[in-house]
Amino acid sequence: MVLSLVEPAFDLLDRSLLGSPRRRLRVAGMLPTTLVDRLQRAKLHRLVRYAGKHSPFYREKFREYGINPRHVYTHADLGDFFTTPEDLKSRPVEDFLCARPEAGFETTGTSLGVNKRVYFSNQEMLDYGRDGAAGLYNLGLRREDIVLDGFDYSFWNAPFTAYFSLQYMRCFHVIGAFIEPQELYDRMKVYRPNVILGVPTHMVRVTEVAEREGVWPVKFLLLGGENLSERTRAYIESVWRGARVFLTYGQTENFGMTGVECPQKGGYHVSGLGLVSEIIQPDEQGYGEYVYSTLDRTVMPFIRYRSADITRWTRNGGCTCGLRVMPRLDKIIGRCDELINCSMGNISPYWFEEILRDIPAVGNEWQVKVRRGDRDDIIEFHLELNESGAEGAVREQIFRNIETRFPDCWRYYTKGFFEFDFHFHARHTLSNGRKLRRLIDARKDAWSQ
Repeated sequence: MVLSLVEPAFDLLDRSLLGSPRRRLRVAGMLPTTLVDRLQRAKLHRLVRYAGKHSPFYREKFREYGINPRHVYTHADLGDFFTTPEDLKSRPVEDFLCARPEAGFETTGTSLGVNKRVYFSNQEMLDYGRDGAAGLYNLGLRREDIVLDGFDYSFWNAPFTAYFSLQYMRCFHVIGAFIEPQELYDRMKVYRPNVILGVPTHMVRVTEVAEREGVWPVKFLLLGGENLSERTRAYIESVWRGARVFLTYGQTENFGMTGVECPQKGGYHVSGLGLVSEIIQPDEQGYGEYVYSTLDRTVMPFIRYRSADITRWTRNGGCTCGLRVMPRLDKIIGRCDELINCSMGNISPYWFEEILRDIPAVGNEWQVKVRRGDRDDIIEFHLELNESGAEGAVREQIFRNIETRFPDCWRYYTKGFFEFDFHFHARHTLSNGRKLRRLIDARKDAWSQ
């Protein structure tokens, strides 16, 4: 089939025949991978030509890298070119615009006081909502359900991703927003929602209130905006008595809609129709940086955008859900700036999730710092202890877990290559913001001396 004929035909079908979430999900499960590949090639070709014509940034970069947009059909055709988060911070947002924006959001992290700004059209947000509704339907959401969302609505687009998706589902939606956990619990129990959306850290606090004061039947909780350890997932599910906890993965740059888990929890299904995705510089286990191009954006599209998130393509068995033909990413194990090379090894937040996951005395908030000692690196644990936790017992369990789960690391420790240090804190005292940075390299000042 000629590429130029594939995409217009699907665009027409996409907007006219596949409106309902149930129908979109059913058709998505039947798409042959060869058709998905052809659509990606056609859409990327159109995107690169469009951005090269309308965006000052891409027009300049294509000239600099010697890229002829007429010859680009895959990421490989772009050679060494990438769009980076630093580009968004250092260049005026107008350099990326290809059409008039109608909505704007900002990233939650800052660098030198600069947030990345990302703009969309109303139609783009509706389109993201339409695809998000298919993912929610796949998890079991139906029109008769009552949904409570506890997202932070200030400058962040995740709540609007949920908002537009729920519009397509036509279910009852209660906007709880990011308010104090006790108040959110007190107010939402009046509605008794059977589906709850929110940020992991916040929903852990709400769940702690529910554990004390009572729960009601809940189908599932869908959490996004932060990573979540399997230990914390199990805790939330145990409190809500049979409810399942699912995770989404996204960035403000992509309207929070990069991927979503399915009922099998086998990784994040990524839209093969809306994104071209790749993993660059993978290590021997397949972990590398996730990179993507947004195929259906007209206001502020991104071409080969470096996410700074470290993941790999999932190695779980074949999926049987409605999104089975869509590729799946593994859980994010960290960000490029969170991977630290030290005497303990090339460590990431994932390491410490594994070390702490079956130690119930340790709360859900923790942080690890790598410091420079007199001679060697010091791995400094900052842990919140539950009321029944004993410091000595926690240390012993951590040592046992390191010895059994990271034997090479344990061998380095026994040889004296690095040291451990422990600092214990009262509950809810480590995090003073929405996100707690899990892993910090505190050696830079020592190196500069």
